[in-house]
Amino acid sequence: MSRLFAESMSADAEPRVSAALPEDEERRQAHLRQQQLKLLCEQATRSPFAVIIAVFFVAIVVWEFVPAWKVLAWAAVLLVFPIVRGLYSGRVLRNLPAQADAGLRFHTLSTLTGGIVVGMAAPLFFEPLTDERRAFLTMILVCWTAAGVSAMAAYARVYYAYVTPIMLQIAAAWALVDLGSQSTLETGERFLAGALILFAGAIQSFFARDSERVLRESFQIRYENERLIAELERERQEVALARDAAESANRAKSRFLAAASHDLRQPLHALSLFSAALQVRAPGGDVGEIGRNINTAALSLSALVDSLLDISKLDAGAITVEKQRVSVRRALERIEADFQSMAQNKQLELRVESADAELETDPVLLERILRNLVDNAIKYTLRGSVTVSAQPIGASIRIGVRDTGPGIAFEEHERIFEEFYQIGNPERDRSQGLGLGLAIVRRLAQLLGTDVQLVSTVGRGTEFSFCLPLAARAPERSAEHVGHSQATEQALRSANILVIDDEPAVRVGMRTLLEAWGCRVTVASGRGEAEQLLERHNLGFDVIIADFRLRQHENGIETVGRLRERIGETVPAFLISGDTAPERLREAHESGLPLLHKPVSPEKLRETLLDALSQ
Repeated sequence: MSRLFAESMSADAEPRVSAALPEDEERRQAHLRQQQLKLLCEQATRSPFAVIIAVFFVAIVVWEFVPAWKVLAWAAVLLVFPIVRGLYSGRVLRNLPAQADAGLRFHTLSTLTGGIVVGMAAPLFFEPLTDERRAFLTMILVCWTAAGVSAMAAYARVYYAYVTPIMLQIAAAWALVDLGSQSTLETGERFLAGALILFAGAIQSFFARDSERVLRESFQIRYENERLIAELERERQEVALARDAAESANRAKSRFLAAASHDLRQPLHALSLFSAALQVRAPGGDVGEIGRNINTAALSLSALVDSLLDISKLDAGAITVEKQRVSVRRALERIEADFQSMAQNKQLELRVESADAELETDPVLLERILRNLVDNAIKYTLRGSVTVSAQPIGASIRIGVRDTGPGIAFEEHERIFEEFYQIGNPERDRSQGLGLGLAIVRRLAQLLGTDVQLVSTVGRGTEFSFCLPLAARAPERSAEHVGHSQATEQALRSANILVIDDEPAVRVGMRTLLEAWGCRVTVASGRGEAEQLLERHNLGFDVIIADFRLRQHENGIETVGRLRERIGETVPAFLISGDTAPERLREAHESGLPLLHKPVSPEKLRETLLDALSQ
C-alpha cells in the first residue's frame, strides 16, 4: 500500500486508451487535472457532515473507557481538516483555476494530515478497550476509509495519502500496543489482525486506482468526442466558407460573362444588320461576296457568344421545358441538312440512321443538344465519318452521335463536361469554340430528364448517346396551315415598325435592313423620344421592337407597357437584348414578351416579325 502511494506521488496512472496527439496531450492533461480538482472539491464540501457522524460513533464506542477530554480533543482536531477543506473547496468551485496542480497538492497534503489524525484513534484509544470495543472501533475506521474510495477516487493520490496513515496506525495498534488483561488474543492472532487490516487497505487502494482509471478513460473518451465535434464543426464551417466562396465566384463569373456578352453583342448586332442589308441591296458581284464574308464572320462570332448565353440562361433558370410531339426522323434530317456542307468541307461522311418514330420532348432543346454534339464530332474528326442515329429501345428512343475521331481517354470522361475545358487546345484556337458545348449538352439533357452517356476508345472514335421517351400515341393531324401565308409576307412589306434602341449604330442598322424589306421604320432612343414621336406625328405602329436595357434606368418591358397604354391597344412587340445576366433573363421571361438575343440573324428577325404581324 505504501508502494502504491509512492508510485502515485511520482506519476499519475496512465489511462488504457489511445493517446491523444502530442501537441494536444498537455492541454488534455491540464483539463483532466482541472476536472479532478472540481470533483474533489464537490465531495469536500459535503464531507464535514459525514465526518461528524463518524466521530459520533467513535465517541460512543470509546466514551466509557477513555477520558472525555482525550476524546473531545481528538474530535476537535479532526474536525478542523474537513472544515478547512470544505471552505477552500467552495472558494475554488466559485472560480475554478485553469491550472489545478496547486489545488490538487492542497487536497493531497490536507487529507494526509487528516488521515494521520483519524488513524491516531487506534493508538490513543485501544489500550483501555475490550476486544469487542477494539473490533467495533476498527470496523468504524475501516468503513471510514472505504467511504473515501468513492469520495476521493477522482484523484487516487489523495486517497492513498488518506488511507495509508490510517491503516498503518490501526495495524500497528493491533500488533504492538500493550492490550493488557483486557485482551484474550494471542500475539500471533494480533499480528494476523494487523496483517488483515493492511490487506483490506491494499484492496481499497486498488479499487481507488481502478476507479480513477475508469474516470480518466471516460474523460479521455469525452474529451476526444468534444475535440472531434469541434473539428467537425470547424471543417463544416470551412466547407461552408469554401462553398460560399465558390458560389460567389460562380456568380461573379456569370456577371462577368453577362457584361462581356452584352458589350460584344451590341456592335456584333449592328454588324449583322449592315451585312444583311448589304446582301439584300447588292446580292451579286464583289459587293455581295463581301457582304456574305462579313456575315459568315459575324455568324462565327455569334456562335461563340451564343454559348456564353446558353450558360447564362441555365444559371438563371430561364430555360423552361415545353414538351410536344417531335418526329425524330425530321429532327435528324434537319441536322443532316444544316451540317452536310461543314462535313463535306472536311471530306467527312455525315450519315443519319433514324427510326420513324415520335418523341415526347422539347424540340428546341433537343435540337440544341444534337447541334452541339454533331458540331463537336465534325470539328474533332479528321477522317472517316460522323453518324447520327435514333433507334427504339423499349418505350424510349436512343439517340447517338458517333464519330471516327481520335477518341477520349478514360480519365478525361468527366472533365470534358466541365465549363471551358477542352482537350488538346492549349492555344485556345477559336475555331474549336470555347469549351462550353458539352457542359451545355449535359445540363440541357438533365432538363429533359435524361443523362448523356459516353463511350470512347482512343484512336478509334467516340459516341455520345441519350434516351428520350416515345410519344404515347399519334395525335390527329391538324388541318391548319403551318407557316406564314403570303398575306403575312405582304403585310411585312407595308408594316409600320417602331424600333427603340439606345445604340445609334443599331438604330441605323435596323432601319437599313427593315427598309430593305419594304417596312416603314421609325426609330427612337428611348421611351421619352418615342412618346414625342407619337404626339407629334400621331403615328400608329404594327409592331414595336425594343431593346431590353435602355439608358437612364429604362427597360424595354416598361417602355412597351407605357406605349401600349398611350396608344390604347396591345400592339404586338418583342424585345432584343445583349444582356445575359441571369436576373435580367428571368425578368424578360416573366414579362411574356418574346426575347431575341443580339446579334439577331436576319432570318430570325424576319421570322419573329412575321409572327408578330400574324397576331
